[in-house]
Amino acid sequence: MEHIHQFLIYFMTLFLAAILPGPGMTGLMFKTLSQGYRAGVVMLSGLITGDILYLTVSIFLLGYLNQLSPSFAFYLVIFSSLYLLYLSSQFWRFKGDLLEVSLAFNTDQAITAYRDGLLITLSNPKTISFYLALVPAIFSSVSIKDKSILLTIVTILTLILVGGLYIFCSFRLKQVLKNIKVQKILLKSLALMMSFLALSLLYKELLI
Repeated sequence: MEHIHQFLIYFMTLFLAAILPGPGMTGLMFKTLSQGYRAGVVMLSGLITGDILYLTVSIFLLGYLNQLSPSFAFYLVIFSSLYLLYLSSQFWRFKGDLLEVSLAFNTDQAITAYRDGLLITLSNPKTISFYLALVPAIFSSVSIKDKSILLTIVTILTLILVGGLYIFCSFRLKQVLKNIKVQKILLKSLALMMSFLALSLLYKELLI
C-alpha cells in the first residue's frame, strides 16, 4: 500500500508540475502553432526524453554525482539560467505570424523540433528541481532502483497526457492569436517571465 501511495503522489505531483505553464509546455504550444501538430508531437518526444534523462540521473547517478562534484547542482543551475536567457531572447525577437503553418515537414524540421524539446527540458529549473530533489524525497523510504521501470512508464504516460492537452489547446487558441499584436504581447510576456526566472536563479546562486 505504501508503494501505491508513493506512486500516486508521484503521478499527481508530476502532472501538476507539467501542466503548470513553463518553458517546456509553453514552447510546445508555440511549436504546434507555428509548425503544426507533427512538429508538436516530435518536440513532445524531445521533452519526454529530457525528463527520462533526469529521472535516470535521479535514480542511478545522483549520489555518485554529488560525491564526484559537490558543485554539480551549481553548474547545472548556471547552465539552465543561461539557456533560458537565450530562449527568452528568441521569443522576444520573434517576427512573423505564429499561425503561418508550413505544410511541409521534413527531416531537418523534425530534428530541430526534437532538439528544442530536449534542450528546453534539460535547462528547465522546474524539471531539474523536480527530479533531483522531489523524486528522492517522495521515494525516500524505498529503493527507487527497484521501481525504475514502472516509474519510467508512469512518467512517460503522464507527460504524453499533459503534452497532448497542450497540443490540443494550442489549436483552440488560434482564434485569439489571429491578431499579430496579441501574438507579440504573449511572446514578449513569456520572454520577460523566462528572463526573470533565469536572472533570479543567477542572483541566488552568484550573489547570495
